[in-house]
Amino acid sequence: MKFKLLILLICTYIIAFSTNLIPSLKHPDSNMSIFNLLATSLFLITLLVFIKKASYSGKSNKGLKVFLIFGFTSGLVVYVIKIFEGTMMDYAILDMIASIQYPFYLMFTTPLFGVNYLFDINYETFSLLMSAVYILVFILIMSFKKVDTQNV
Repeated sequence: MKFKLLILLICTYIIAFSTNLIPSLKHPDSNMSIFNLLATSLFLITLLVFIKKASYSGKSNKGLKVFLIFGFTSGLVVYVIKIFEGTMMDYAILDMIASIQYPFYLMFTTPLFGVNYLFDINYETFSLLMSAVYILVFILIMSFKKVDTQNV
């Protein structure tokens, strides 16, 4: 059951990523539709179901925690680098550091970009908002773990 749910989670991630890739790269200029929001919602629902089922398994729980920690830090990295990029454009080292944000943005923020259909905010603020979502899901995992240990 967990393996099928993991495959479903990966498939919904790929669907959400491919649906939201072009709108997330061309955000102010592209048109977002309800289809982007639906793909993201499908991914988030599958992620929550996977969290509930995986809270009983130690190995998948560790992998999920690592994924969520990286998602949280990636949102912060994108936000902080974009703020420094806007204030200090003259330094070459900052240009090199700014290229770090793009893989993080693509991997962790793009699948959730359909939610921006509701907010319509710039990508660095949206990345910060999605880091809050990742940390809330991480807290949810920890609360599931506490409830599971109290029921035993």
